[in-house]
Amino acid sequence: MGSERQPSGIQLLPRLRARRADPADVEDDALAAHLLIEDAIRARASDIHLDPSRDQWRIRLRIDGRVIDVLDLEVGEGVQLVNQFKVLAGLDPMPSRFATEGSFSWPPGEEGAEETFLRVTAVKCVAGEKLAIRFLAPPRTFQDTLSLGVGEQGARGIRHWMDATGGMLLVAGPTGAGKTTTLYTLLNQLRLSDSHVVTLEDPVEYAIPGINQIQVDAENGLDFATGTRSMLRLDPDYVLIGEIRDPGSAAAAVSVAGSGRSLMGTLHSRDAVGAVSALRQLGLGDAEISATLGLVIAQRLVRRLCEHCREQRPTERQDVEWLEAVGLSAPDEAWMPVGCAHCDGLGYRERTGVFEIWQPTPEDHALLLRHADDAVMRRGLLERGETLMLADGLEKAAAGVTTLREIFRMGAILPS
Repeated sequence: MGSERQPSGIQLLPRLRARRADPADVEDDALAAHLLIEDAIRARASDIHLDPSRDQWRIRLRIDGRVIDVLDLEVGEGVQLVNQFKVLAGLDPMPSRFATEGSFSWPPGEEGAEETFLRVTAVKCVAGEKLAIRFLAPPRTFQDTLSLGVGEQGARGIRHWMDATGGMLLVAGPTGAGKTTTLYTLLNQLRLSDSHVVTLEDPVEYAIPGINQIQVDAENGLDFATGTRSMLRLDPDYVLIGEIRDPGSAAAAVSVAGSGRSLMGTLHSRDAVGAVSALRQLGLGDAEISATLGLVIAQRLVRRLCEHCREQRPTERQDVEWLEAVGLSAPDEAWMPVGCAHCDGLGYRERTGVFEIWQPTPEDHALLLRHADDAVMRRGLLERGETLMLADGLEKAAAGVTTLREIFRMGAILPS
């Protein structure tokens, strides 16, 4: 496919770069780690990676979902930095043959400061010890579904489901697709309404004020089956079952949705109609799925172009060939990243969702009861003119929200 020109991002880690340029600044052995954390937070990184090789150590940041090479260190500097982070996380600085994990809060011991929690994972590789440092933060929530990137038609479908009684709303996509953010945005809207909301989660990852959250505890007899029975006695209007990932949580979801309550959950699936196959694999029958499935929101995340520096240029040949290969016409010009001070030289800032909203029609339910596969059901959506994920992405690329290359990367199922 070729590669989109990637802006350099040279403005990242300014304080750590300045410290390395002044070797006399060594009064604090942990200063480099502190500066790296502060620079990474300023750059909105979700992860820091320290990757070893035989002749250097590479610092990489995951920003807006992409891992970016930022700075190379000499081997001695890299080892020292790894040891600093291991000490901060309460780990033995000596290399271990096994993967080790620890955590710490930042800033340490400062009253009144907003704490950030970091999880450190160390794994011995052939060239040295690799460190992955993740910033643990609650998912971002938005005021409404339009702010997520859902179009007006999709937002109307979601509002229609939320106003109805009973049935399942599933947010589908692979890991890292922003499913939890969408779900928590919906929960935040319900929290502000006159509805009674209860969740059954394994685990409860983040506390939501105004929502009653129940932690699954199978060892003490509170599994999804018993938790569902207890939860329904609380008279909820809406129930959230975090991730539907095994037969127990799938059966619990159908039990809740079939009782007249509205059920929300997340599911791993490539697209909206793929949720049916995922539920089948978890042991649900087509009659159960048809009777309870109300709405599926399938999604991916793509990086937003920086509005301060994006440019329109002639569409690259590789992009034209990709579009023509799937039977689509290519525009003469396309939006491209440039890089400026507002986006730290990356050309992108933050992410937005690309969506596919499926509200099964009577025809869809009939196909489901006839055990139709994903391809047949997807063809039905295309024939009646539903906006699938690729089409939504291409609209956002044409509007300058993102680039064609980001849309190609998201892995949406192609029209057939």
